[in-house]
Amino acid sequence: MASPRTSALTPLTQFLSAIRAWFGAFGYMRRQGLSAYHLAGPAAIAAISLAGVGLTGMLSEQIRRGLLVGLDAIGLNPDDLGTSPDGWWTDAYLWGASQLDWMLEWGVALLVLWLKVKLTKYLLLTLMAPVMSALAGAVRKREVGSAPPFNAGQLLRDLLRGVRTSSVLLLAELGLSFALALSGLLLTVFAAPLAILLSPALLVGSWMVGAYFYGAAVFDAVYEQDGLDWRTSIRRGWSDRARLLGIGAVFSALLAVPFVGVFLAAFLGPMPCTTAAARLTHSAS
Repeated sequence: MASPRTSALTPLTQFLSAIRAWFGAFGYMRRQGLSAYHLAGPAAIAAISLAGVGLTGMLSEQIRRGLLVGLDAIGLNPDDLGTSPDGWWTDAYLWGASQLDWMLEWGVALLVLWLKVKLTKYLLLTLMAPVMSALAGAVRKREVGSAPPFNAGQLLRDLLRGVRTSSVLLLAELGLSFALALSGLLLTVFAAPLAILLSPALLVGSWMVGAYFYGAAVFDAVYEQDGLDWRTSIRRGWSDRARLLGIGAVFSALLAVPFVGVFLAAFLGPMPCTTAAARLTHSAS
């Protein structure tokens, strides 16, 4: 449950306070001797990058094959469209058939890029779960004077919890994102004027989904210090959703920087965001 102090704040105030807490996290970590935790982000992203060599090509090929099988099943094989004698009668259809392979290539590339960003985000969170938990405990000790005792088995438990929580959040985010994308597609096909009007709302909604689930993963490391299991952590996160969204908005903004977003997010995201989330939670207790 949220504390009375937190409940008294408006959602916008909570959202903005989370962003301010992220800015203040860097100085706090330096003053409290926690700067070494910053090394975890670069180490994790280096491991992910090495493990991902060749993944892009394999993923692209598998998605392309799957799409070609699906198109062939409904009679839209790109190799046959332009030569079909009893279909594609108009010039517009013939042009579309000639461009389908090109559109398929770029569509797969964009889809793979989108999936890589999502997967990298959650892989980063999974690998860093033990470090985020340790940092959350260190901040709690400085804020309230106590923290759960650490033992060697805690590392494995934190990693398993990170895998489970990240998997649940990833599936939920992908499901909601695909639902929003499908809604946009259906509106475009059946109500194009309405789709134009609602497209900004759908884009904002998609961004908020990604930001919220990242915030949920960060706050899970903090709630773990209060002894909450991962299910209770997710439920409590909903009651603090404005703060989760604020923390997640920072990471989403970093991730959106062209070309270097993933690296910026790794360097400036998980550790300062965890520090900010822990201070927001424990200083409000």
